[in-house]
Amino acid sequence: MIVKAFEAQTGKKARRVQKLAHETNNSVYKIETDAGAYIFKVYATKGWPEDGKRLFVNQKLKEHNIPYAEILAFSPGDEYFPTGYLIEEFLPGTTADRLGLSGSDALQFYKKLAALVSRVHQIKMQNYGYTGDGRPALWTAFSEFTYDALGDYAVRLVERNILSADKFEAIAREIREQTKICDGVPSVLNHGDLSKKNMLVHAGEITLIDWDDAHSLCWMDDIALLTWLLKLEHSDDMAGLYRRAFLDSYEHDKDLFEQAEDILHVRHGLEHLVFYAGKPQYERVRTRLQESLERCGIEVKI
Repeated sequence: MIVKAFEAQTGKKARRVQKLAHETNNSVYKIETDAGAYIFKVYATKGWPEDGKRLFVNQKLKEHNIPYAEILAFSPGDEYFPTGYLIEEFLPGTTADRLGLSGSDALQFYKKLAALVSRVHQIKMQNYGYTGDGRPALWTAFSEFTYDALGDYAVRLVERNILSADKFEAIAREIREQTKICDGVPSVLNHGDLSKKNMLVHAGEITLIDWDDAHSLCWMDDIALLTWLLKLEHSDDMAGLYRRAFLDSYEHDKDLFEQAEDILHVRHGLEHLVFYAGKPQYERVRTRLQESLERCGIEVKI
């Protein structure tokens, strides 16, 4: 059915189909044709990304001359693919997680990444939250969005005995209170998953891929996820070096970020507790999250 849907949507004849095994959530295939190569992504969950989001984001990137993979078709679901699918061009290059960058090469990479992300964060949005097809998001305060969004993880954390309901609510209240410092920061386009697997490098240039988690948020949330992931992947010393290389080249005021970073790490850490439950990375996530809680003065033991 993948070939049939691809050919019907694009008018191109599929010559070869290859499943990309390194994808962890959605099912992703590379389809080769005489005209070039394309990605066919079958989503794991219906309703995500929101209908119209990817096309809207691509249009915004195009308007601001930011490189992107062109979308040929998006379906929120049909008889054969009830959870939806996406067809987009296959871009040449290697994702940064497979490059094994270190030393000066890694520092240069993060400096170049900062210039690109700075351009993304110049794309103004309305309100805070989920982007949908470009209509204003529902939340007018960033702190209220962060609090409400935590509800998506509360049930799973409690059901798995990772956190009690009381502990979760205590943390959630602090997140709402402490992220009020971000409420005055305008909403911009956020990639939503600034991990190295979503950074494609080709001929020395970086393209951000997989915009499924794009949001309308303050820029600090996007950067906090990046620095949180650095803490999960590296020692304190190396994470600090890469963080500084990025921030030194990032084109927004960083003073406020220094104040909000730890509480935003708590927000992202709770999400990762759910994602990595039962996986080898879980203990690393738990330890780093506990450190962030303590720095925020939140007296909750995980």
